[in-house]
Amino acid sequence: MAIMSSFCPPSRLRIASRLTPPRTVLGLFLALALSGTAFIDRAAAGDEVYHIKPQTRMKVAIVEWVASTGEYKEWTALNGEYVVSQSGTISIPMIGEMPVIDKTTTDVSRDIGERLKTITGLATAPVASVEVVKYPMIYVTGSVEKSGELEFRPGVTVKQAMAMAGGRERRTSQTGESSDATQISYAGEINRMELQLKQLAARRARLMAELNDQTTIDFPPEITAAPDGSVIKQIMKRETDVFKARADALAQQLQAAAELETLLRNEIDILDQKMTSQDEQVKIAQDEWDDISKLVDTKILTTSRKTSLERVVADMQSGKLDLVVASMQAKQKLSETERDAQNLKSQRKTEAGQQLQATETELEDTKLKRNTTLQLLQIAGASLSRAQSLKALDLQPLEYWITRGGDAGTTTEVQETTELQPGDVLDVRYNVSNNLDGAVASSADPTQSPVDSTQSQ
Repeated sequence: MAIMSSFCPPSRLRIASRLTPPRTVLGLFLALALSGTAFIDRAAAGDEVYHIKPQTRMKVAIVEWVASTGEYKEWTALNGEYVVSQSGTISIPMIGEMPVIDKTTTDVSRDIGERLKTITGLATAPVASVEVVKYPMIYVTGSVEKSGELEFRPGVTVKQAMAMAGGRERRTSQTGESSDATQISYAGEINRMELQLKQLAARRARLMAELNDQTTIDFPPEITAAPDGSVIKQIMKRETDVFKARADALAQQLQAAAELETLLRNEIDILDQKMTSQDEQVKIAQDEWDDISKLVDTKILTTSRKTSLERVVADMQSGKLDLVVASMQAKQKLSETERDAQNLKSQRKTEAGQQLQATETELEDTKLKRNTTLQLLQIAGASLSRAQSLKALDLQPLEYWITRGGDAGTTTEVQETTELQPGDVLDVRYNVSNNLDGAVASSADPTQSPVDSTQSQ
């Protein structure tokens, strides 16, 4: 990506942008120009040989050299980070869905530039810099200290993944049994999660009642069946209090809006009556003015009388215009008040919907953690069925099995030097098949595989 510096000599380099401050663009290209060699070295070590997989997060930066002005223009609207979808595409503005699966960052850079050149009709393709900022995950399970997901790195081997997972597991006793403290810790964690699930279920019931404009909350049976005075009943009471408080607050706001609407309607009615009365007064004054005008024409009355009456008519008409303006303003306020009342209801439902979505997500996450902790508790409470037949279990060799291609993929035994691929599941197992006592081995089911024996522990 060090190609940026080849557009013109550094002494003549002038950088500007129509979308971002010049200093920002200058820093970008000086960094690219000064670190070109380092970037190429890093690409040779990893990025250039890495073939993009789903869930890869990539950073894209696009610039164009404008020869007529001698300036660089940054395509800020297209720059940013993109995550590869499961179908192997990224969605870039102007370009749309673009396949990148199994391509290198160099391939993607070239494709972006060529596509933008075709779309915009430029003579020279813009320069795209593509860098992987986060790789997909790999998963390590089995006889390791810290099972879980790890971020993939090009060239990472089984042995390196083992080190990232904390190495082989360290047991609390030579027989592989967990301590009482571990079991108590797991049991306490499960109890805490059970209580949290009840809290989330009560909150979900309250939010659903708000979303559906219910007058009461329909709590699930596991909450309503709790005995009086229990923590669950206290949780239910708190959610009920929150529900009533929010409903009362909304009712008060709507009541205030309704009262304001009533006042505005009354004001409009009064103004309409005043305008009607004013019209009558103007008509009377106008008729009198017409009669006086005739008398003035016949020299019976002086012109001053006519002029005075003209001013009276003009004042009345001006007063009517003031009433019309006041009526229009009152009607506008009435419309705004009605709209505010509707917005109050919509805002409550929007907030309830957002909170309900967050609660559902937290609920599912807590269930998953609870089930995982329950399994750990079961494992911690179980002892090795053949503990006396194993010889220094911590010194036994390990087997490495990789499952590739998802749940339906194939599982293959590999070596420590085998390189992993994104999405691989590495299962580390003890190889105890050749270390069982003869008596135990003879009594074992001959159809049971060594892997099954290990997993049964």
